[in-house]
Amino acid sequence: MSDTLSFVSDVYPQGEIADTLLHQHNALFTALVAQSAVAISLTDADARIVYCNNAFCQLTGYTASQLIGQNHRILASRQTPRTVYDEMWRHLTQGIPWRGQLINQRCDGSLYLGEVDITPIFGSGGKVDYFLAMQKDISDNYALQQRLRNHMTLITAVLNNIPAAVVVTDGEGKVVMDNLAYKTLCADCGGMEALSLLGYQHNEARQQEGKILPLIVRGKRRWFNLSYWPLPGVSEEASRYFTDNAQPRTLVLVSDCTELHQQQQQGRLDRLKQQLTYGKLLAAIRESVDAALVQLNCPINMLAAARRLNGDEHGNMALESAWREGEAAVSRLQACRPELDNEPPEWWLLKPLLADLVALYHTRFQPCHTLNVSLEDSAIQAFGHRIQVLAVLSLWLDRALVLVQELQPFQLEMQIIGSRDERWLTLYLTDNIPVHRARYSHNQTTATGPGQGMELRLMQTLVANHQGAIDLTSDPEGGSCLTIRLPLPAATTGGTK
Repeated sequence: MSDTLSFVSDVYPQGEIADTLLHQHNALFTALVAQSAVAISLTDADARIVYCNNAFCQLTGYTASQLIGQNHRILASRQTPRTVYDEMWRHLTQGIPWRGQLINQRCDGSLYLGEVDITPIFGSGGKVDYFLAMQKDISDNYALQQRLRNHMTLITAVLNNIPAAVVVTDGEGKVVMDNLAYKTLCADCGGMEALSLLGYQHNEARQQEGKILPLIVRGKRRWFNLSYWPLPGVSEEASRYFTDNAQPRTLVLVSDCTELHQQQQQGRLDRLKQQLTYGKLLAAIRESVDAALVQLNCPINMLAAARRLNGDEHGNMALESAWREGEAAVSRLQACRPELDNEPPEWWLLKPLLADLVALYHTRFQPCHTLNVSLEDSAIQAFGHRIQVLAVLSLWLDRALVLVQELQPFQLEMQIIGSRDERWLTLYLTDNIPVHRARYSHNQTTATGPGQGMELRLMQTLVANHQGAIDLTSDPEGGSCLTIRLPLPAATTGGTK
């Protein structure tokens, strides 16, 4: 310790502080350095150790007697690059303090990573007489940092190889971490935040968890599903060391469900086609049975009239038998007359129904054909048998597609306009098919054959089943307009039940 006191005397040769340290507080100064938890060593200008405290001995595994007089390179290992030592001495020889990391070697040969601070101490002549070194073992901290870095590298690699977009958000819904798939998704959305476009903000999207949400990606509509998992976290702020009230975070998985959605939609449309086909078939059978009943009632009525003229005795057995057989035939036909109400009447939105109609026919329309749909209010509701109303519109499109086959080339233009008041839902169906080529009659009962009025008769049957009205008019400049009016329960107002 005498060397240390001599060092202090050299630094403060005549100062009051030096005198105090040397003479009045010698024991205190010795205890401060000797008992410090920081490993402290003092070397002369040639790097020979002149003093080391207990912490330094414990760190290196050497005793003080083994270290005093030895060059400080006794701790050096071959693991530290020569360039590090060169940089260290370049600073120290210029009288500049140096801080860095050295891989040192203990007495037993084990290695540790030391964080070293070396300060040159100038003597009275302005030259560097001593070097004061303080170091601590940061091996565990370095291992922890490397472990965290490895974990982050592994997590990043795993996340970036997940095909789905993965995001971590904070309590305010802001993205704090994402993977490559999410970055790519944002880039494909024009550089905008995909979660914001999907409505994920202030936890609004959580209310729609499990629902498939639309998103425009590269100009095309795609469908995504959001899944959520709460993440535990700890605060990174020193001011919250004792409270640790970190903001909650959420792991969000953004899954592209476009293919699944398309399959579901196609399955739904296929089922809808089957229901429409079945509904049209029922209407056709009912129309045929009704026509047969009309035709059969005429001779039966004649037989009934002849029977009345024959008197009460009914002596003409042949006439009586024919009349009874006719009545039995009418009863059998009436028993075969199918019911059209194979679904319960209910409230439904008109806009999705028209969207289904467009989806069902977009592949049947040629590129030059157009079908425009417009509503005075997107929230219009209707009441009745949804499939039957859809079948009415489908029959109108079927009629138009049959007629334009004989008008090729022809640019078909069709429009459906929907409106409603407190009592009626009104649909206006217009087309530009020339009247002189459209083979239909305002008196539908005179038209015969598929494509020549059969669709209109079936439409009339279905509309009549709703107690509605149908009106067909012609445009003198070409085309036609079909107006369909469906009644609504009197208790409705403003488009809602």
